[in-house]
Amino acid sequence: MNNVKILIADDHAIVAESLGMLIDMQDNYEVIGIVSNGWQALSFIESNPIDIIIADLHMPLLNGINMALRLREKSSDVRVIILTMSEEADDIREGLKAGIHGYVMKSAEKSELLQAIEMVASGHKFFSEKIVKKLAEIPNPENFTGQASLDDDSPLTARELEVMRLVLQNKTSQEIGEELSVAVTTIQTHRRNLMKKIGVNNSIGLMQWAIAHGFMESGS
Repeated sequence: MNNVKILIADDHAIVAESLGMLIDMQDNYEVIGIVSNGWQALSFIESNPIDIIIADLHMPLLNGINMALRLREKSSDVRVIILTMSEEADDIREGLKAGIHGYVMKSAEKSELLQAIEMVASGHKFFSEKIVKKLAEIPNPENFTGQASLDDDSPLTARELEVMRLVLQNKTSQEIGEELSVAVTTIQTHRRNLMKKIGVNNSIGLMQWAIAHGFMESGS
């Protein structure tokens, strides 16, 4: 396996250098640059092959989300993980619109950051549980697509997809039943079945799974 090439963008030098040392200690990951703002990151990737940028949200000149947005406009294959202290719903929402692939708190354990890098490097998305809880508070998420592919041996039915969409809008089984004009017990059965198929135990796990597998697009 080729090393995953990572660029760190953070205007706090100690944080960036510590993060670089942590990542360089891992197999298959290589930090090939550290910059202090989004413009420098965009300039760096013009002449250096990069797989992932780990970027602070709040940086001078060009912040992490606006950097991600410019990458998206260029149809760049570089994937972006935001590493930040911000739990603000507006920041999370703007990150989704900009097409970020991960959102991790700076207060997270190092194992969570490494998990995020692994997930994003393998083509999935990763949002910390704390961030997923914030996402669940945002009503009627517009970024739900319901169109990502599932494993052939465990497809969700059209009704289960519809139930999942409504669960991700933080609706109760009673509310979903009323909207779909079916019994609450039927909705509860659909919820159990879809969670069993994808291997999660609660709504937070369901949202994490939906984000990771493309059912909630981060920017498209």
